[in-house]
Amino acid sequence: MRAEVKHLDYVHPNPLAEYLEESTYDVVFQAISKYVSRGSRVLDVGCGRGELLKRLSENGYVAYGCDMDERLVEMAGAYGEVQKLTVEEISPDKFDGKFDCVLVSHVLEHVENPREAVRRLSSVSDGLMVISVPNAYYLPHIVRSLFRREIFYVNTGHLQNWDWYHFKTFMEVGCDQDVLEWFYDTVPIPVLGSLRAPLNEMGLLSMIENGLLKTAFPRFCRSITAVTRTG
Repeated sequence: MRAEVKHLDYVHPNPLAEYLEESTYDVVFQAISKYVSRGSRVLDVGCGRGELLKRLSENGYVAYGCDMDERLVEMAGAYGEVQKLTVEEISPDKFDGKFDCVLVSHVLEHVENPREAVRRLSSVSDGLMVISVPNAYYLPHIVRSLFRREIFYVNTGHLQNWDWYHFKTFMEVGCDQDVLEWFYDTVPIPVLGSLRAPLNEMGLLSMIENGLLKTAFPRFCRSITAVTRTG
């Protein structure tokens, strides 16, 4: 079965979706800020609407991006130099020199050969990458699975899925990357969005999910985010 081809929405579908994405962007940018100095060249692969490119350019980085969707390339182009490229098309000849850091956020789960994708991305990096993928041990998934007697769910949107330990093995053994540090984003309350929405409107949701729950259960967060360097 192939993954359903559905790209990023051009606008946020609802405030909760925007809140979750912004939480991941916060953590990815935190990782970049810690390991990459201002003025460095950063490539955002699958840059989408350009939220991370905007943060990078506003904070003194030289921001580049690429995406497979022409409309998103146009949108993200407001914040840096952006090309229309798929992961499979990335190679050193597509860019003017290598990048100090290559950023890949919620992209690898969509490609048929993630190991080859990492090899391609490594070829345009001086060695450092920040990679974020969905977490198979996401708390809402774990809670829902406790009440299922049968396995019936198929994730038609993704071709790959990892937990923390399998992702570490994939990066270090399969891709010759050393994981320098893990970063953690939101650990959502495992309840319906209709119950979370009022907390978000009151400004309490982030205090609970990005504070209390993330401190207590970091490995159940939304994304696996790692800073890696070629081994």
